[in-house]
Amino acid sequence: MIKDFALRHNNYLRVAPLPHFVLGLCIGMIVTLGWLAAEFYRDGHSLGFVTSVAIALSWTTGAFFSVADIISRHREYLRIRKMLADKGYSEKIFKAVAASRCQRDAAIWAAKQTGYGCMAKKVYHSLGYRWYHLMPDVLVKNPFRVFTPSFLKTAFRPGKNIKGE
Repeated sequence: MIKDFALRHNNYLRVAPLPHFVLGLCIGMIVTLGWLAAEFYRDGHSLGFVTSVAIALSWTTGAFFSVADIISRHREYLRIRKMLADKGYSEKIFKAVAASRCQRDAAIWAAKQTGYGCMAKKVYHSLGYRWYHLMPDVLVKNPFRVFTPSFLKTAFRPGKNIKGE
């Protein structure tokens, strides 16, 4: 029971290390800004209090998106692991999720779990991706694309697009 619990949580961390780091950063900033807001409130500085609370709320939004990304990457990891276990190795599987660092991390961990880890890393290396390519390809081309519904849909709903959806 404890081993299953630890393995499940290890998978969450290994599937999405970057969103977990961002989540930790957001939580740290929320706690810091909450402490600062309490100090401003205690001292009677209403402008500082309101400003600190507003900034803390923006970090809360970042934490929410990090959690959504973690859940999405875990679902993607499960989907890719099942495809690899059922159909075996295929470069198509890895090329389909190559556009984002988080998706690549999920695919590599699924490949490691099924015995194709080295092959997956070679696919991404041959596509030109390195460890420092953190931003999704779409956002590198146009940073304002993050505000479009189509980007949010593809980022947080992994899997095939079914026509008529």
